[in-house]
Amino acid sequence: MISQILNQNIWWQDKSLISHDPKIREMNAQRFRWRPPVLEELDLDHFAVYTIRGPRQVGKTTALKILIQDLLQDERVLKEQVMYYTCDNIDDYKELIELLETYLDHIKKLNLGKKRLYIFLDEVTSVRDWQKGIKYLIDTGRFSQACMVLTGSNAADLRKGVERLPGRRGKVKSPDKIMLPLTFRDYVRLINPGLFTRLAERLSGGMDIFTLDQAAFKALLSLQPHHGELAILYEQFLITGGFITAINAYFPEHEIGYAVYELYQQWFRGDISRAGRSERTARQIINELITIGVSAFGWDTIAKKIGVATHKTVSEYIETMEDSFVLKTLYQIDINTRRSRIKKLKKTYFLDSFIFWSLWGWVDNWLAYSDNVNRALTSPDIKAKLTEQIIANELFYRFDRPDWLNSQVFFWKNGGEIDFIIKREKVLLPLEVKYQKNVGFADLRTIKKLGFKRGILISVDKLEMDDGFAIIPAALFLLAADVVILGLP
Repeated sequence: MISQILNQNIWWQDKSLISHDPKIREMNAQRFRWRPPVLEELDLDHFAVYTIRGPRQVGKTTALKILIQDLLQDERVLKEQVMYYTCDNIDDYKELIELLETYLDHIKKLNLGKKRLYIFLDEVTSVRDWQKGIKYLIDTGRFSQACMVLTGSNAADLRKGVERLPGRRGKVKSPDKIMLPLTFRDYVRLINPGLFTRLAERLSGGMDIFTLDQAAFKALLSLQPHHGELAILYEQFLITGGFITAINAYFPEHEIGYAVYELYQQWFRGDISRAGRSERTARQIINELITIGVSAFGWDTIAKKIGVATHKTVSEYIETMEDSFVLKTLYQIDINTRRSRIKKLKKTYFLDSFIFWSLWGWVDNWLAYSDNVNRALTSPDIKAKLTEQIIANELFYRFDRPDWLNSQVFFWKNGGEIDFIIKREKVLLPLEVKYQKNVGFADLRTIKKLGFKRGILISVDKLEMDDGFAIIPAALFLLAADVVILGLP
């Protein structure tokens, strides 16, 4: 098995060979290179078992190779201290134990047993009962000097696995990380770093949408002269989404080839098959979700439309798609109790525009993707729905990423409807999306009627504030979101 490990760790021959790694070479050949922010959340200097979860094709493997490249540039780290293995060809936890013991024995022969070890296991969720193998080796004490980073594209497998590792994760506050596609703020930084730097300086004071005041609003006003530039970038973002592969494919011809979409579709279909689900039923459900758009619905509505036996079947398929980071379900909230109402009508949002276009093309058998996407975006209704999806993803990124399964983003429906209600401790903040030209504070009447003293309305280009209520253009909100929502510079 040592030969298999050597094949995946070419830098064991020489540190410089990391530059020949396929993922590193692919990244260096790209027009736009992205270092995922989640990497800065990892402390590799202490014993820990981290997990990084996220959608297929989002760049998790490349992220691991970036970390490995960083470590190999450290003169204090010997090349054999860094071990990477993709787990696609490992069947069960016994093979995983054999793999890791082979590596540990190799380290012992090199007299490196007391050195910090950096172990990266890619797509560990493909290994049956993988957590048993990790638990066994931790309990034997052989990992006391190791920092492990495990990745996977299935939230359910990783969730169940890490639950079986109590007290064995190290002294790390939040070992489970979510790696999502680029946000619009990330996109602007990547595509036009000069513009981003100039605008970010104007937001350096920090803002918080829960306490949005006049000083913060003035900072937003200072961005308005650049709204035209941001609007152009936003139009591009509607097409590419935040998948770095799609972004690089889009430039310079402003067209994403069929093969890029098809690759994601193949991964999606594979996940559906591995979950024991029917591709035909998944396709029907996706088609209904696209038709429903951002409206509230019940599982039984889709069940009747596609002719499956019960609403439970629809619920199970949606859960499979959620676990694969294809979409996320939004539940209603009871404003009085601050609790979710999981049995009421709900909404679903695809987790990225690229996912949305990929799956729409799949169910409708698109061949000329660029033509179909551009045609769809001439519809104000499609653009408005897509904007609501992007706002939802922004809120998920900012508020749910630290604890993905315990959402802090909801919606309200009872006669009227509020698109989003964000919960921070006991405080609720309503947010409405009206991506159209003619909007005003009258569009916040449901929010005001419910007694809220603050609220936000997302518009196309209108920017106004009045007594705690703000109207903010989508592009400005999304650019400032990192600051506005977190209250950080």
